[in-house]
Amino acid sequence: MKQPVTYVGLDLGTFKTAITSSEGKRSVIPSVVGWPKDRDARSLLGRELLFGEEALTHQSRLNVVRPFHRGALKYVDGADVGIGPEDIAKHKEAALLLVQHVVSNLEVPAGRPVYGVIGVPSRATLLNKQVIINSAKRTLDAVMVVADPFNIAYGIDQFSNSMVVDIGAGTIDICPMYGPYPKGEDQITLPIGGDMIDDELQRLIMQSQPNAELSLDLARQIKEEFGFVGNGEAKAIATLPMAGKPTQIDVTSQSNAACRTIVPGIAEALLELVGKFDRDFQKSLFNNILLAGGGGQLNGLDRQIVKALKPYGAANVTQVKDSVFAGATGALKLATNMPADYWQQLVGQTASVKPTKQTATHVPLRRAA
Repeated sequence: MKQPVTYVGLDLGTFKTAITSSEGKRSVIPSVVGWPKDRDARSLLGRELLFGEEALTHQSRLNVVRPFHRGALKYVDGADVGIGPEDIAKHKEAALLLVQHVVSNLEVPAGRPVYGVIGVPSRATLLNKQVIINSAKRTLDAVMVVADPFNIAYGIDQFSNSMVVDIGAGTIDICPMYGPYPKGEDQITLPIGGDMIDDELQRLIMQSQPNAELSLDLARQIKEEFGFVGNGEAKAIATLPMAGKPTQIDVTSQSNAACRTIVPGIAEALLELVGKFDRDFQKSLFNNILLAGGGGQLNGLDRQIVKALKPYGAANVTQVKDSVFAGATGALKLATNMPADYWQQLVGQTASVKPTKQTATHVPLRRAA
């Protein structure tokens, strides 16, 4: 009798990590790992590690690590975002522990093999992919790493004649779908995203309200509640502490200006990629642009991209539903559709990173004892 296998799809986001399984379970948590700062904190919290919302709730007592902050590990070298060698090692450890945690929450029966597909940015380097693979090696028996936009398109059956724009916190991935697995040169990863919007929103609000108390987390919450691009019908009124007193402040113009910052880069990248194809196919791609990821849900972003592209032709832009799980769901669908013998070829081999048959970058792993 063939041993049953649990398949998982993982989206290791800069801000949130989502996972789905072939048993119908799924969860999402902030991509955060925390270690107690001292013995007192450890005694009070009763644990050596905290994850997700729990880590954020107790972060004053923790050394908190966001392993994929601003695209680190997944797209850029840690040094490029101000992370030193010792901190890079801690980020890698946090990534490994985060994967262990979210997979353990699926409660897979002991001894059952777990095979998974993990999403990575379109232009992730081989080194970046190896880091992600290493983060899974104590948890998964076999794994493939696949470009995030491909997972999203595969999950909603849009992997032909479409253009996926996946807007995350640390990166924006733009990838045309035209049948085979897209080539590296046919994809673009922009080192911008929701984090950049948060930074700009905080800067603009503090510029106009220098006495306000505004953390980056609070700026992100304002963006998530009021963020829009274009002409908003309603005012964005946020409550901010001013000298300790909650005060209502109109942040409409600041919110709009901050959210607009990603539009030129997206439009420019779309034009660059579409320009590589013949004119007839260009029309097909322009007619089916898909906005995915948390940033893809910004009110009015679809209309502003259409407006930015108007001088070059008509465009149709659609926001992908279920932005939280779209990547993980597509990754799971790909994992379950891969032939069983293909997965078996990956189990027990030496870990390596190389494209195979233009389907994915894959690496066989064995769960550590």
